[in-house]
Amino acid sequence: MTQLDFGRRVVRLGGAERPLALLDVRSIVICTGLWIATVLLAMYGTFSGSVGISVGEALQALLGQGDEYTSMIVLEWRAPRVVMAVLLGVCLALSGAIFQNLTGNPLGSPDVIGFQTGSFTGALVVMLIIGGGSVATMAGALAGGIATAFLVFFLSIKRGAMRGVRLIIVGIGVSAMLASVNVWLLLTATVENAIMASLWGAGNLSGASWSTATVVIIGSVVFIGGALALARPMRLLQIGAPFATALGQNVRALQIAAIVIGVGLTALATATAGPISFIALAAPQIARRLVRSDGLALGPTAAVGAVLLLLADIVSQRIHPETPLPVGIVTVSIGGLYFLWLLLREGKKR
Repeated sequence: MTQLDFGRRVVRLGGAERPLALLDVRSIVICTGLWIATVLLAMYGTFSGSVGISVGEALQALLGQGDEYTSMIVLEWRAPRVVMAVLLGVCLALSGAIFQNLTGNPLGSPDVIGFQTGSFTGALVVMLIIGGGSVATMAGALAGGIATAFLVFFLSIKRGAMRGVRLIIVGIGVSAMLASVNVWLLLTATVENAIMASLWGAGNLSGASWSTATVVIIGSVVFIGGALALARPMRLLQIGAPFATALGQNVRALQIAAIVIGVGLTALATATAGPISFIALAAPQIARRLVRSDGLALGPTAAVGAVLLLLADIVSQRIHPETPLPVGIVTVSIGGLYFLWLLLREGKKR
């Protein structure tokens, strides 16, 4: 339980008192290390690959001095994919942190609540029934995710209030129903369309371009800025709604704003790369463990999300270069290992 003492500038986390200044230093150090790791991974992802390009040639291409072939591979193929992996990792991680904070439950992430499943449903309707292109698919995924979010929140409200546990249970139920709809849509489609839709549904960063990356950059700047603006009010809300109200916060407006930002972050990532599981669920938990905090920890969470998705994308490309895997398969595998370790760790404690 979190306990704040503003007079002594002390916070109680996990049964131990720690000065706030020390917590800030630890957070800064960890964030710096994670972003250095992200930069190194980004350089590796840009310079290495199945095509033999030396580091010097890649640097020349980045500086605009490379030949046409090298510039195409480095600047048009690899660089936008790296940028999208970093930004989408940040978006998914922040979205997970927001919803886990709102629900007061570590399982309250978009992929558990069902927003990503709804986005997949919207994309399948466009791809398999309407027959739209990539832009229409992105719009369908966006509409499906937002519609699912409104449905889940509407069904979760009881007596004018939204309960975290009820939200998670309703989200799991809606996600299960939408998953069956998705399976039915795939079974009734042609083999070629079903394969293409399944690849999109696995979460894929292949085919990333600067046009798509530009959309991601603009959208992420808007929604990440909104998440940062909500950071302090949401920390007050975590202590308790009466406490936040006493300090002048409009709790209902804050919750609505947080929901809009969280759904926007998830919808942006899902619409551009498909449903990528695990990042939104585990990145906030890993970040809180690293900084030893049970708070929101948006900075470390964003850094962890960037590292995880970029690392997963590099692994998905390098593990079998002839037939690269969708990044969503790798994130699910990493997530399974993480939660297996977590289960074993908690079992030893008991």
